[in-house]
Amino acid sequence: MKNIFYLNIILLFNINLVLAQVNVVNQASSGVIGDVDKGEYEGNLKDGLYHGKGKLSFKDGRIYEGEFVEGLRNGYGVFTTSNGEKYEGDWKDNYKHGNGTQVFSDGGVYEGQFQFSKPHGNGKMKFNTGDEYTGQFNNGAINGSGKMVYNNGNIYEGKFKNWKPHGQGTLTLPDGTKMSGDWKKGKLKG
Repeated sequence: MKNIFYLNIILLFNINLVLAQVNVVNQASSGVIGDVDKGEYEGNLKDGLYHGKGKLSFKDGRIYEGEFVEGLRNGYGVFTTSNGEKYEGDWKDNYKHGNGTQVFSDGGVYEGQFQFSKPHGNGKMKFNTGDEYTGQFNNGAINGSGKMVYNNGNIYEGKFKNWKPHGQGTLTLPDGTKMSGDWKKGKLKG
């Protein structure tokens, strides 16, 4: 009877030791994981998920290098595509979220706040045409107060709605002429 008791204690101890080792491996490790759909991940893992710093290379040439939390892009990271686009900044649950800089494939650049992968809040957009906007964005569009410097020398300061002057604002021409008033869909009313 004593032997069975001691045998049970030894077995219980060994099982706990094995479980503890498995738990340590699952909590913090690193390695390379290949995935048929996504491509390849190299970096830290926790409980089998991307966690900590890592690099995720997609089969189509996209690359994310940065921080992960429980399998999702969270924290600071850099995302590049094969067509020249690049985002560098904050992420939340796989979305561009917080402050960042987006370089577009056409050469345009947005620098500012993001919400759910869209410009939202205060930011600055340099268009490939040479136009430059500084001001408020809402859900990916120019909406709110801002200043647009056009490549022809015109400068508009005031309210915008859906990318166009809309509301109170002033357009200053290169010769200094000012046109102020209420704008609607890009045109001065009156």
